[in-house]
Amino acid sequence: MVSGKYSALSGAVAREQTMANIAANLANVNTTGYKKAKISFESLLQGANQIKEAKGINYSRVRDNFTEFSPGPVIETGNPLDVAIHGDGFFKVQGPDGVRYTRRGDFVLDQTGNLKTSTGQPVLDDGNGQITIPDATTNQISISSLGEISVLGRDGSRSVVGTLGVVTVDDTSKLKREADTSFSLEGGGQATALAEPTLAVGNLETSNVNMPEEMTMMIDSLRTFETYHKVLKSYSDLSQKQDELGSLA
Repeated sequence: MVSGKYSALSGAVAREQTMANIAANLANVNTTGYKKAKISFESLLQGANQIKEAKGINYSRVRDNFTEFSPGPVIETGNPLDVAIHGDGFFKVQGPDGVRYTRRGDFVLDQTGNLKTSTGQPVLDDGNGQITIPDATTNQISISSLGEISVLGRDGSRSVVGTLGVVTVDDTSKLKREADTSFSLEGGGQATALAEPTLAVGNLETSNVNMPEEMTMMIDSLRTFETYHKVLKSYSDLSQKQDELGSLA
């Protein structure tokens, strides 16, 4: 009986973790460039090992936390500083401890002309330098489909002031989720500059979270959690009856 109780408990914990993951995705359904988090589970032990080492108890545990990098819907904004990436690729931004990678392309200029994401991360060029556009208003700036940033001068001429750093990552499983829709690259991963990226200027990639799908999974997880909870209560009631019978003997 104890075996079944702990099996049900591990199942309930697994469902609780699933619901927390779904809640995080739903909270970012409108976040630009957000990539949904996913979670998978496995049995702790199987076959002979399960019988010998776990003494017949079937546990569930988190197998992997990973990110789904499928593209999100692209919407047109008309803002010349909004940029979406078609296909694979990431923008390079400056994190607190090094270069980070993001699909978030809602860029803005700060008071000193530094190009940043709307949440304040400096945008980097193809050489990992910060992009600065001094003495220019938004309507003077244009970004090409290859990421070249140009400024319109008073005489009508255009001058290139920088190029957005766009890279591909050979193994996205090496990308570690950080704050603000960005990722750091762990050891073993390789980032390669895209010589000719395909960018959609005046557009933004939205979150790839599918709300109906997430809501369906949440309802299913909640019902499963409630089932495990009922099982645990049944085991608790049985234990109490056993204690009462034991005391009468």
